[in-house]
Amino acid sequence: MSLLFLILNLTLIVVVILFVIKPFFVSDNPKIDALSSNYELQERHARLIESLYDLDFDHSTGKVTDADYITARSDIIGEGIDILHQIDSAERIDS
Repeated sequence: MSLLFLILNLTLIVVVILFVIKPFFVSDNPKIDALSSNYELQERHARLIESLYDLDFDHSTGKVTDADYITARSDIIGEGIDILHQIDSAERIDS
């Protein structure tokens, strides 16, 4: 009788612990997932802006040639435009 009681108590404790910690590991809300992907896109866009500032600074100090500057700048701006389109599409889907 005592062993059965101990097993039932341990099972109950494990079930309660799993029930309590489940929300921390599983997201059933698709809006939260969409927000996190939108956040990642905004982070990438912010990093692109920082790299654009760095490129402008390096060009102004003479570390980057004019040809390399024009190519790198157009690549960064093109990627930033693509990311902004993705952010805009994600916001349209959410609303």
